[in-house]
Amino acid sequence: MTGFQSVINQYPAPAVEGDFASANPNASLLAGEGALVTGTSGVTVGRFAWAVAGVVSNAGSGVPSGFVHREGQASIVTWLAESSMLIQPGREVTLMTRGDFWARTSTVATVGQKVFASLTTGQVQTGAAGATITGYIETPFVVGSAAAANELVMIGTWS
Repeated sequence: MTGFQSVINQYPAPAVEGDFASANPNASLLAGEGALVTGTSGVTVGRFAWAVAGVVSNAGSGVPSGFVHREGQASIVTWLAESSMLIQPGREVTLMTRGDFWARTSTVATVGQKVFASLTTGQVQTGAAGATITGYIETPFVVGSAAAANELVMIGTWS
C-alpha cells in the first residue's frame, strides 16, 4: 500500500488488500471478545493467519485459522511513514473464515483456481485444486477474478 498520492490513474483502484469484495455474507472465527491478539511480530492485513492459544501470526502450519480483513486496526507507527498494513503486536485482531475479500496474489490468477497461503508469511498464491506448492497450503478460498502476478484479486468462499 502506498501513502500520499503521487500518480493520477484513469480509473481508481478497485480496493485495498483486505477489503470486502462483495456484499455476500461473511463470518469471523468464533473466539470471543478480545480472545485473539497479535503475536510479537504483529499481523499483516490482507493475508492469512493462524491462531494458536489466542495468539495470531501470519506464519503457521496446517490450514490457516482465517483471513485478516482490513477493518482499521493497522496503525502507522514508523516515523514519517505514509501508510501501514501491520497490526501492531499485542493488538486485538479478527480473523475471517468466510466471505469475499481483496488480496494480492504473487502468481497469475484465473477465475476458479484455489487460493494457497504461505506457511511463513500468509501471502496468497493461486493454483489448481489439490496441487502441491512447496511452502504453501490450500485454503477453502477460491479465486473470483483474474489478475496478473502482484496485483489485487478477489478471493472468496462463495464460489
